[in-house]
Amino acid sequence: MPDMEWLSSMTTEPRKLKREATVRRNSFQIISVKKSEVPDYLSEGWEIDRELKTKDRIRKQWAHDYRLENRVWYLFYLLGYPEISSGRNFQVTIHRKGAEPLKKQIDVLAKDEETVIVTECKSSVRISRRSLQKDIEEFSNLKGPISNAIKKHYGREFKPKIIWVFVTNNIAWSNPDRQRAAGANIKIITEKELRYYLQIADHLRSAARFQFLAEFLSNQKIPEMENVRVPAVKGKLGGKTFYSFVSTPKQMLKIAFVNHRSLNDPAGAPAYQRLVSRTRLRQLSRFIYDGGFFPTNILVNFSTKCRFEQLAKDTDTNVAFGHLYLPNRYRTAWIIDGQHRLYGYAPLTDEYLNQNIMVVAFEGLKKEEEANLFVTINHEQKSVPKTLLDDLEGELKWGSDRPSERIGAICARLIGLLNNDIGEALYGRVTQQGIAPTEKTCLTVPALKDGLRRSGLVGQAILKKKEYAPRALCGTTDSRTLERARGILNSYFQLLATSNTEQWEAGREGYLCTNVSLQAYLHLLSEIISYMESNKGLTARELESSDLIAEIEEYMDPILSWLASATDSEMESRFKVQFGSGGPIEYFFRLCRLMREEYSDFSPDGLDEWEAEQSEERVHEADRKLKELNIQVQKAIFDTLKDKYGVAKDAYWNKGVIDKKIKARAYEKSLDDDDEDRLSLDHYLDFIEYKKIVENKVHWPLFKPLFDIPDPGEKGYTKNIRWMERINELRRVPAHSTEKRLYKIRDFEYIDFIYEEFMNRLESTSIDTKNEDNT
Repeated sequence: MPDMEWLSSMTTEPRKLKREATVRRNSFQIISVKKSEVPDYLSEGWEIDRELKTKDRIRKQWAHDYRLENRVWYLFYLLGYPEISSGRNFQVTIHRKGAEPLKKQIDVLAKDEETVIVTECKSSVRISRRSLQKDIEEFSNLKGPISNAIKKHYGREFKPKIIWVFVTNNIAWSNPDRQRAAGANIKIITEKELRYYLQIADHLRSAARFQFLAEFLSNQKIPEMENVRVPAVKGKLGGKTFYSFVSTPKQMLKIAFVNHRSLNDPAGAPAYQRLVSRTRLRQLSRFIYDGGFFPTNILVNFSTKCRFEQLAKDTDTNVAFGHLYLPNRYRTAWIIDGQHRLYGYAPLTDEYLNQNIMVVAFEGLKKEEEANLFVTINHEQKSVPKTLLDDLEGELKWGSDRPSERIGAICARLIGLLNNDIGEALYGRVTQQGIAPTEKTCLTVPALKDGLRRSGLVGQAILKKKEYAPRALCGTTDSRTLERARGILNSYFQLLATSNTEQWEAGREGYLCTNVSLQAYLHLLSEIISYMESNKGLTARELESSDLIAEIEEYMDPILSWLASATDSEMESRFKVQFGSGGPIEYFFRLCRLMREEYSDFSPDGLDEWEAEQSEERVHEADRKLKELNIQVQKAIFDTLKDKYGVAKDAYWNKGVIDKKIKARAYEKSLDDDDEDRLSLDHYLDFIEYKKIVENKVHWPLFKPLFDIPDPGEKGYTKNIRWMERINELRRVPAHSTEKRLYKIRDFEYIDFIYEEFMNRLESTSIDTKNEDNT
């Protein structure tokens, strides 16, 4: 049997750990070099981070595999592990009989007084599916030698719980590989779980170690909690056994576990808690440190039956008094309410960790009952975010007899599955409670759930009959509906993602992968399926998933082809819609226009009426915007000239309007008004004359920030004011309307573009001016 011995050192000195953490937490490798050496480094992919007098700081992004190892190392640092492997080449030696010793690198190893964590890290540049069988088997075969090396290095008296972890990034695990890892007692952390642990460790610091260990040492014994008993009251509430007792934070932190929505329980238990708030934790820690205490109970659920020694009993209330033996295993006290109060003690010293806290513990509640209690308590005391309530519906309402609740539960679970499918289009795109959204992670559960409900893809509620009607993506059971819908929607969104990767990856900065767009595309999918069924006489529910996707792709061709060649400006021009409830339907009908270019009879309910109504509404809206533009352009021009020349003796007019013909025409127009109604001459100009004032080379620098607007899709000219000519022409539509003089669709879009661009610049210019005045 080969054995191992330490070859590299562990970092234990706090200052060295902190120094190494500073390096590892950054995405970039940063070094200082002489200025004369900078060009050589730049040619090798480095970039300047900061210019110094004699040297420059340059940086280069770590390689993806090194970056993963750094993030894992930094996680253990945040978790408060006092010993962590130093450097990237931490190695042990395997001694083999009759053969040369082998050196084995351990990517990251962390140790505290009770546990040792041994990690193997595997990363890929892009999301990929690859077999990890060889890696898992090799790691598994080395568990014995590594364990022996740990005991040899730290002494036989040290008997830690060793956690073997495989950490991956951008690797889609196959079911066989997951089974191999589970069989070898190797835990798996993907990039999703790593992000969660880093987030909670950043919030809780060393206190997060309890949550981390609870996840991977579930149901294993905690020696320090053996035969720990507290005085308690035992009774019944709502037919459920409960205990009321006084414990300490130090005791409860060891056995507690919070099942956050951001992680979800690997065993499939419903998760309902929000991620802890760092600000709130700091406030509570300060409150406790200053002598504060909580007169309210922390509410937990013991997942195992507890030993209770009865000393007395009140027969009237059926309440017993005695000693309760607390659970002595990890992850046996699930926190229903009070996670912030409990974890508020975590960063404090033993003086505070040994203070008394009040606890009420139920025994053996189902996870659905825990979630219902959580919602009941928090909905009354502090509003639970709608995102969390929508997310919880998949757990609380699963299997409901009410059709609307049943559909809501299917939708909520389906969104969770789509968000967790590594390698698929929606992977990691849905925001999670307590974790900050990003440009790409910008979709929300409520918006997507609303889109799924309205589409009817996973069923409709027949209100009059109070029945559930299965639809195109439904299976024979709700669970089969989940699997069928999951596969079809993953394929559908993949078609969109690959048609214009740049727009899809832009997230909320683009117009393809947003809440509004995906609600519209879900609606479109439903209508395409209905159109296909009508045209071909097929029934979508009877088709295999692959056959249905093939049919959908055929009908989606007009849209996919347009997306494939669409520029960012074209996407914005066609699909920039208003915020609010009207946005998705507006986006949907614009998609329908693309469909009609190839399928002229494609006519979802409401499309024809919408176009008629939309035309009338948009005419009024275009008229209003043109009028407002005229007013604001005139005001902006002459406010600017008044600021420059002043109003004394009409200097702003005499010096600002250089063209004598413009002045003469304005004076002639003013004579049409009676003396008492006559305004200043700047109110008698035509819109096209504003352009002549703005483009004059004397005043152009004054007006350029506000008026220099290139037309959509154009790179621009020295003076981008052609839009004023176009707006002047469009003003003739309402001013001189006839039966045939009407706005075209492109006119509406052009007016919207210019109006929004000009008003945004006007507001920005106004803010800048105010700031200058204040300065």
